[in-house]
Amino acid sequence: MCLVLAAGCSRAARDPVQAMLEDLAAAAEARDADRVLGRLSDAFQGRGAIPKAEIGPMLRRYFAGYESIGIELHNVEIEHQDDSARVRCVVAFSGHPRKAFGLEGLLPPSAVYRFDLEAADEGGTWRVKRASWEPAEPPSPSGS
Repeated sequence: MCLVLAAGCSRAARDPVQAMLEDLAAAAEARDADRVLGRLSDAFQGRGAIPKAEIGPMLRRYFAGYESIGIELHNVEIEHQDDSARVRCVVAFSGHPRKAFGLEGLLPPSAVYRFDLEAADEGGTWRVKRASWEPAEPPSPSGS
């Protein structure tokens, strides 16, 4: 028992920004728009100055079009600055579009984007304040 406790205590503290990214990925995989929105600051600005109020309906429509979604994070770079952080990563998306209404022919089964995020600790919870993204090349198999 003492060895288990010692091993647990000796682990480095989990990076809260990495935890935020993992939570966002898990929320997307669960197609849980409310959980994603919970990780966005009220002052969130997306690509093209999209406010948080517009992200919710957009996510719900997008998630509704898929039976399942997979998210893989690659090349994650986190620069901490006091209670804020800049995050750059590549996100590989895969999904199975719903067969209803011809969505399988309209929605992409996979996509890769490069994200640049500004995050901040807001009362003990890390949230994304700004996000920009652009299409990217798939990461190399060894480029996790």
